[in-house]
Amino acid sequence: MIQLLRLLKGYISFTAEGGFPERFINLCNSNGIVLWDVQNDGVKVKAFTTTKDFKRINFPAENSGMEIKDVTEKGLKSFINRYKYRFGLCLGALIAVFVIAFLSGSIWEIEIVSESGVNVEAFTESLAESGVKKGARKSKIDILKVQEEMMYKHSDLLWISVNIFGSKAQVEITTVTHKKESTDMKTPTNIVAKKDGVVTLVKGYYGVNAVKEGVNVAEGTLLISGVGKNADGSEYFTHAKGEVYAKTENEATQAVNRNFKGFISTGNKSVYGVEVFSLKIPFGRINDETVNSEAYTHLKSKSTYLPLAIFRVDSYPVKETEVTLTENQSMLYCLSQLVEMKRGEYKDAEIYEELYFGETVDGKYILNQALNCVENIAVEQPIMVEN
Repeated sequence: MIQLLRLLKGYISFTAEGGFPERFINLCNSNGIVLWDVQNDGVKVKAFTTTKDFKRINFPAENSGMEIKDVTEKGLKSFINRYKYRFGLCLGALIAVFVIAFLSGSIWEIEIVSESGVNVEAFTESLAESGVKKGARKSKIDILKVQEEMMYKHSDLLWISVNIFGSKAQVEITTVTHKKESTDMKTPTNIVAKKDGVVTLVKGYYGVNAVKEGVNVAEGTLLISGVGKNADGSEYFTHAKGEVYAKTENEATQAVNRNFKGFISTGNKSVYGVEVFSLKIPFGRINDETVNSEAYTHLKSKSTYLPLAIFRVDSYPVKETEVTLTENQSMLYCLSQLVEMKRGEYKDAEIYEELYFGETVDGKYILNQALNCVENIAVEQPIMVEN
């Protein structure tokens, strides 16, 4: 408390030397001059006194032969006197304090913690609609209300927790794990061939095998029967299940017009800018009529993102023009489409032969694909039972 009062009223630090230090200290005490933190090495004295008492210190100094040096005024009054002509500095300090206080009351980073495979963007948009977004005031966010609205908006949401740490909102979500529907084993079925082929392997789990390895089968041929016979000759029905692998021959065609009207890029223009507190400031004109892509680099301190980012917008102006594809370009386009189809339809098949043949007919390039592979041709087919 005493130190606070001294700071508010102001105090003096000084050094006295060249005479009799002990006599100087005694004269100060006898004249009511308060000294503290006195350091006396027999040659000079270092001490502190009040601003009021320092005005009377010349008498003890003169009568003890001491010379006062290194006088420094300290305290609030000294600080004000030192900076009273620096109005801009004081104003800047006040503005900085105000800005920091204002920013600390807002959300500048949102982190969504969830299991892999969850569409985080959908939850980000919903959170923004509920008020949890960059720049939102923390005092206006009703956490319980936000959690209720999120549970109402997302039927697959099992649990959500919204926590605010400083200027960061951390949202933890857990979604419903949809279990794979179990197969209805009560419905009697046969296993038939979904395409022509030569059987190479039969793996029957339930039912009666109707074909053997090496047999040619056509589409719809019975492979594993769901109808069996009991010892007394009566029939029973079951849900046939199994895998039947066969060598199959498959064909596909992809075509493209070599002459058409299309859009081509006429160049590439990049515009840089900064995003401050969700406000975008581009350093150039961004043409909204062109194809644009954005890239952001967020600044952060340790693990906390700051409300400041540098962004780049790449614009690709396009124009409509007559496009003529070369035969090689046409072939590559058709090939990419067929390969994409192959990856989906034959992802579980073993392809042992793959042939392609292309030609241009009436302005169209046609690419034919021939695939020879070993694949599972078994497919379930319900048995119609009359009661």
